[in-house]
Amino acid sequence: MDNVPSEISKSDLPVSTEMVRCLMDIGYVATGRGLQSQATSIFNGVVAARPSSELPLIGLAVCKLNFGYVVDAAKILAEQALKLNPNSGTAKCFLAVAIKALGQEQEACDLMHQVCDDTTEPAAKAMAESFLTGKDVSP
Repeated sequence: MDNVPSEISKSDLPVSTEMVRCLMDIGYVATGRGLQSQATSIFNGVVAARPSSELPLIGLAVCKLNFGYVVDAAKILAEQALKLNPNSGTAKCFLAVAIKALGQEQEACDLMHQVCDDTTEPAAKAMAESFLTGKDVSP
């Protein structure tokens, strides 16, 4: 990276889709293993590499949820991820999980019903249906 021209920031460098997927997977594994700072760094790096995608923001929010930072997770999802993609069923599902954790169960259920009715994402629809039938969908 030392040979990168000074007018190009490192975050402007092209990162392959395969590398982004790999980093996302590593971030989720780090989250699952309790490596909070490492997972946060990984997801923040992917956010920098893909600033127009909500997916790395969802990863960061899931990391926050897993470590008990529910308000932070909800803010990331509502104020950043859903601003980038207002139709993201996945972001809405994890926002519903955060909202429920904050004690607003009816609002969470309403959001999951909206996902069931509106999303074209099979995984998000399955998560919403599981949530609404009482199955554990915690990250």
